[in-house]
Amino acid sequence: MVSHTIDLHVRWSEADPAGIVFYPRFFEWYDLGTEALFESVGLPWPEIFPKYAVVGVPIVESGSRFVAPVRYGDVVSIRSGVAWVRAKTFRMEHEVSVGATLCARGFEVRAWVGLPETPDARLRARPIPDEVTQRLKESRP
Repeated sequence: MVSHTIDLHVRWSEADPAGIVFYPRFFEWYDLGTEALFESVGLPWPEIFPKYAVVGVPIVESGSRFVAPVRYGDVVSIRSGVAWVRAKTFRMEHEVSVGATLCARGFEVRAWVGLPETPDARLRARPIPDEVTQRLKESRP
Protein backbone atom coordinates (compact mmCIF):
# COMPACT_ATOMS: atom_id res chain seq x y z
CA MET A 1 0.00 0.00 0.00
CA VAL A 2 0.97 3.63 -0.43
CA SER A 3 2.78 5.71 2.19
CA HIS A 4 4.01 9.29 2.34
CA THR A 5 6.00 11.40 4.82
CA ILE A 6 5.80 15.10 5.58
CA ASP A 7 7.96 17.14 7.96
CA LEU A 8 6.66 20.02 10.07
CA HIS A 9 8.19 22.47 12.51
CA VAL A 10 6.25 22.57 15.77
CA ARG A 11 4.89 26.06 16.33
CA TRP A 12 4.35 27.70 19.70
CA SER A 13 0.58 27.68 19.12
CA GLU A 14 0.67 23.87 19.05
CA ALA A 15 2.21 23.60 22.52
CA ASP A 16 1.01 24.16 26.06
CA PRO A 17 2.76 26.64 28.42
CA ALA A 18 5.37 23.96 29.23
CA GLY A 19 6.27 23.75 25.53
CA ILE A 20 4.81 20.25 25.06
CA VAL A 21 2.47 19.64 22.12
CA PHE A 22 -1.18 19.34 23.16
CA TYR A 23 -2.47 15.89 22.14
CA PRO A 24 -5.30 17.05 19.79
CA ARG A 25 -2.61 18.47 17.49
CA PHE A 26 -1.59 14.91 16.63
CA PHE A 27 -5.04 14.32 15.14
CA GLU A 28 -4.61 17.49 13.05
CA TRP A 29 -1.25 16.14 11.88
CA TYR A 30 -2.84 12.81 10.97
CA ASP A 31 -5.34 14.72 8.86
CA LEU A 32 -2.54 16.67 7.16
CA GLY A 33 -0.73 13.40 6.48
CA THR A 34 -3.82 11.86 4.88
CA GLU A 35 -4.42 14.84 2.62
CA ALA A 36 -0.71 14.98 1.65
CA LEU A 37 -0.73 11.26 0.80
CA PHE A 38 -3.72 11.73 -1.51
CA GLU A 39 -1.94 14.62 -3.22
CA SER A 40 1.27 12.57 -3.57
CA VAL A 41 -0.57 9.94 -5.64
CA GLY A 42 -2.25 12.50 -7.90
CA LEU A 43 -5.54 12.74 -6.00
CA PRO A 44 -5.61 16.29 -4.55
CA TRP A 45 -8.81 16.79 -2.58
CA PRO A 46 -9.72 20.16 -4.17
CA GLU A 47 -9.84 18.36 -7.53
CA ILE A 48 -11.25 14.93 -6.70
CA PHE A 49 -14.08 15.99 -4.40
CA PRO A 50 -15.89 17.92 -7.17
CA LYS A 51 -14.86 15.35 -9.82
CA TYR A 52 -16.51 12.49 -7.90
CA ALA A 53 -19.29 14.56 -6.25
CA VAL A 54 -17.85 13.89 -2.82
CA VAL A 55 -18.59 15.93 0.30
CA GLY A 56 -15.38 14.60 1.82
CA VAL A 57 -13.78 11.67 3.58
CA PRO A 58 -14.91 12.09 7.19
CA ILE A 59 -13.40 10.11 10.01
CA VAL A 60 -15.71 7.42 11.36
CA GLU A 61 -13.18 5.94 13.81
CA SER A 62 -9.81 7.09 15.14
CA GLY A 63 -7.29 6.44 17.85
CA SER A 64 -3.77 7.18 18.96
CA ARG A 65 -1.08 5.92 21.27
CA PHE A 66 1.33 8.52 22.61
CA VAL A 67 4.82 7.24 23.37
CA ALA A 68 7.07 10.29 23.81
CA PRO A 69 6.46 14.04 24.01
CA VAL A 70 6.87 16.45 21.13
CA ARG A 71 8.06 19.92 22.05
CA TYR A 72 7.92 23.43 20.66
CA GLY A 73 10.68 23.84 18.05
CA ASP A 74 10.94 20.13 17.17
CA VAL A 75 10.77 19.00 13.57
CA VAL A 76 8.27 16.17 13.36
CA SER A 77 8.05 13.59 10.60
CA ILE A 78 4.54 12.36 9.96
CA ARG A 79 4.53 9.09 8.05
CA SER A 80 1.07 8.19 6.77
CA GLY A 81 0.13 4.98 5.02
CA VAL A 82 -2.92 3.24 3.66
CA ALA A 83 -3.56 0.06 5.67
CA TRP A 84 -6.57 -1.12 3.67
CA VAL A 85 -9.24 0.01 1.23
CA ARG A 86 -12.73 -1.48 1.30
CA ALA A 87 -15.81 -0.71 -0.79
CA LYS A 88 -16.77 2.53 1.01
CA THR A 89 -14.07 3.03 3.65
CA PHE A 90 -10.30 3.09 4.01
CA ARG A 91 -7.90 3.01 6.95
CA MET A 92 -4.95 5.33 7.36
CA GLU A 93 -2.14 4.64 9.82
CA HIS A 94 0.24 7.33 11.03
CA GLU A 95 3.54 7.56 12.89
CA VAL A 96 4.85 10.81 14.32
CA SER A 97 8.57 10.92 15.04
CA VAL A 98 11.20 13.43 16.09
CA GLY A 99 14.45 12.19 14.60
CA ALA A 100 14.72 8.49 15.45
CA THR A 101 12.26 8.79 18.38
CA LEU A 102 8.75 7.49 17.76
CA CYS A 103 6.36 9.85 19.56
CA ALA A 104 2.91 8.59 18.53
CA ARG A 105 1.06 6.04 16.42
CA GLY A 106 -2.47 6.69 15.26
CA PHE A 107 -5.13 5.60 12.83
CA GLU A 108 -8.20 6.88 11.08
CA VAL A 109 -10.98 4.97 9.33
CA ARG A 110 -12.55 7.26 6.76
CA ALA A 111 -15.69 6.96 4.65
CA TRP A 112 -16.12 8.08 1.04
CA VAL A 113 -19.19 10.34 1.41
CA GLY A 114 -21.04 11.61 -1.63
CA LEU A 115 -23.07 14.74 -2.07
CA PRO A 116 -26.73 14.19 -1.19
CA GLU A 117 -28.95 13.71 -4.21
CA THR A 118 -31.63 16.05 -2.84
CA PRO A 119 -31.43 18.91 -0.32
CA ASP A 120 -33.24 16.88 2.35
CA ALA A 121 -31.30 13.63 1.78
CA ARG A 122 -28.88 12.34 4.42
CA LEU A 123 -25.18 12.10 3.84
CA ARG A 124 -24.06 8.53 3.22
CA ALA A 125 -21.01 6.59 2.22
CA ARG A 126 -20.69 5.60 -1.42
CA PRO A 127 -18.39 3.16 -3.19
CA ILE A 128 -14.86 4.45 -3.64
CA PRO A 129 -14.15 4.85 -7.38
CA ASP A 130 -11.85 2.21 -8.90
CA GLU A 131 -9.28 4.84 -9.93
CA VAL A 132 -8.99 6.07 -6.34
CA THR A 133 -8.80 2.54 -4.92
CA GLN A 134 -6.07 1.60 -7.41
CA ARG A 135 -3.92 4.63 -6.57
CA LEU A 136 -4.28 4.05 -2.83
CA LYS A 137 -3.21 0.41 -3.25
CA GLU A 138 -0.21 1.07 -5.50
CA SER A 139 3.14 -0.09 -4.18
CA ARG A 140 5.76 2.63 -4.19
CA PRO A 141 9.52 2.15 -4.25
